[in-house]
Amino acid sequence: MLYLRTASGDFINAAKIVSLSPHRDDGSEEIAGWIAICADGEAVALAAYYTEPGRLEHAIRFMPTIETGLASHSAS
Repeated sequence: MLYLRTASGDFINAAKIVSLSPHRDDGSEEIAGWIAICADGEAVALAAYYTEPGRLEHAIRFMPTIETGLASHSAS
């Protein structure tokens, strides 16, 4: 079990996350943050910590329902 820090300082169980969406500021190509979509439909902004390369990729293995091309998003 792994808990991820949210932008508000709370924590969310990674197993609840069914989708990840990159957030970009001002039409930039660079990822400014990640939005986690939970099984119940709740959208939660993850902490800025996860924008660094490799950090979110490590957590993906704790998200059993996710199939993503995260590696290609991180390199953008």
